[in-house]
Amino acid sequence: MRAVLARACGRAGWLGAVAGLAMALVVGLTGAGAPVADAAAPASWGPPAPKAPAGSCGTAAGPFTVQGAQVLAGNGQAFVSYGTTVPGLQFLDWRTFAQVDLDKIEATARSWCANTVRLQLSQDNLVSPDGTGLDRSYLTAIETEVTAAEQHHLVVVLNDNTEFGPPQVSRAQKGPTPATEVFWKDLAAVYGHDPQVIFDLFNEPRAYSPGMSPAQLWQLWHDGGVFRGVSYPFGLAQLAQYVRSTLGAQNLFWIEGPDISSSFAGMVSQGALLKVSGVVYSVHHPAGLHDAASWDAGFGYLVTTGVAPVVNGEWTNYEPAPGPASAAPHSYCWQDAPVTVPAYLRYLAAHGIGLNVYQLQPGYMIKSYRDMSVPSTINAATWSCLPSREPQPGQGAGSLVMAWFRQQNAQPA
Repeated sequence: MRAVLARACGRAGWLGAVAGLAMALVVGLTGAGAPVADAAAPASWGPPAPKAPAGSCGTAAGPFTVQGAQVLAGNGQAFVSYGTTVPGLQFLDWRTFAQVDLDKIEATARSWCANTVRLQLSQDNLVSPDGTGLDRSYLTAIETEVTAAEQHHLVVVLNDNTEFGPPQVSRAQKGPTPATEVFWKDLAAVYGHDPQVIFDLFNEPRAYSPGMSPAQLWQLWHDGGVFRGVSYPFGLAQLAQYVRSTLGAQNLFWIEGPDISSSFAGMVSQGALLKVSGVVYSVHHPAGLHDAASWDAGFGYLVTTGVAPVVNGEWTNYEPAPGPASAAPHSYCWQDAPVTVPAYLRYLAAHGIGLNVYQLQPGYMIKSYRDMSVPSTINAATWSCLPSREPQPGQGAGSLVMAWFRQQNAQPA
């Protein structure tokens, strides 16, 4: 996600007050630095969501393969990802977040009825900016989180993030570089044959400027080029080919689109579809209106036309970042969330598209770090997407997402 470092730090407040939305969803969706202290837990208007009983939620086991617009698990059944993003390892002070990351992984498995956890890693933490080094302590930290997730029977997505490295480096890393290949060489040596691990090859490619033609946008994304005076010698096509063929990685790939992966509109018509096997296209914060026509045009068409599977690899309805009250909302802040979030979840279910939310943090999907099983709740009466000087109650869609995960990923009795 395009974010500030403050995202990793827990914020007080952002407390929900409407208790009926999760139950309404169950009815309406049928059919197709260290974290700072939280605010005290508020009095609730309804009971907190119960923790899922052991064995009641679905898990998935690889190896994962792509067949048409579906992903198949090792047992031949369709695999749809339901999960959360855990971002602590992407930051320069990643050691600070070691325990909270492990807590989030456990909560994802035990409380959120999820089958997937996405770990955001830092290319610059693992390898030096020129790709000549390897930080063994950081690799050990990755291994610790992957092991914890796999012990909880979660599918693990490893994501290469270049947004939070040293400022002089990360500002220039809008697309893959030779250091990106070294990053995946090091990880493929450990996880390239792990059937439970998915490779998310590059986080939110950003070689994009407003007004850029579709042809130039997709060319930069697919093949690389010069962007704002910086040369990107290759794009996602060569990176995927390198990891698949040169490194021999057998993992499923999640591939994110240009302009922070807000849309895949035009990818097929511009001839930018990747040729490697095992690719799932991962949209993050959908651009445009929040309706079926916009979602069809942006990414759903890939599924409905049988071109490729799609996952929403990172999503939130609200970003509780401070800012001026007049600031325009971004694509990850849904002005009409009380109505359109339930509609979006219905759309994803109808198309077999999974969802990975950002993240188990107060203000996003949970109310407090004290108990990550208690989700945030949209308060339709006070909903506002614009930043405010005062915390707004009930902005995150955690209750809706938790109920949807339970509905979609429940094991038959």
